[in-house]
Amino acid sequence: MAKILVVDDDFEIVSVVRDVLSRDGHEVQTASDAAEGMKKAREMVPDLIILDFHMPGANGAHLFENLRRNASSSKTPVIFMSGQASKEDIFSETCESGDCCFLAKPVDIKELRRVIDAMLGAKGV
Repeated sequence: MAKILVVDDDFEIVSVVRDVLSRDGHEVQTASDAAEGMKKAREMVPDLIILDFHMPGANGAHLFENLRRNASSSKTPVIFMSGQASKEDIFSETCESGDCCFLAKPVDIKELRRVIDAMLGAKGV
């Protein structure tokens, strides 16, 4: 299965997403902020990144920019999640291509699985 990195400062969300995706057979790593997320992205070279938009310190848009500047993560699909920002807010600051998507928090697990399958399928994973 796929290597997935979850970057979110909400422990409960990270725990649920990690448990569900691990049961689905994915290799899941987590990070609680942008700096740790960038470090883990460099180490593990994920097939997909699930990224919270609002985090303390550098936000998801800043991490996304750094990921896109790094050769190993420049094309990695990203699922943004937020309970505070809208899809339009996020995409106006970040995504211009089809390698991003947005899910509102609280995230519906069935929808998350569907989006992950679609994004990984488009990448050929």
